[in-house]
Amino acid sequence: MSDDIGHGIVVRRAVLRMTQTELARRIGVTRSYISMLENGERPLTDELRQKIAAALDCKPEFLLRQLESAAA
Repeated sequence: MSDDIGHGIVVRRAVLRMTQTELARRIGVTRSYISMLENGERPLTDELRQKIAAALDCKPEFLLRQLESAAA
């Protein structure tokens, strides 16, 4: 599941042309932490999922749908 969300984060950042550094700054974590989330190396809490979705201007469910869209 975290890999799925991680891919969704990458896709949404790309659409917004947002760097890992910018996302990290917006939610109060390090760039390396964002990288670990995107690669499924760190668990994603509900609170952090909400913060990321807000920073990426989308609903948390949207991040999961990006994986489904990419697979189609």
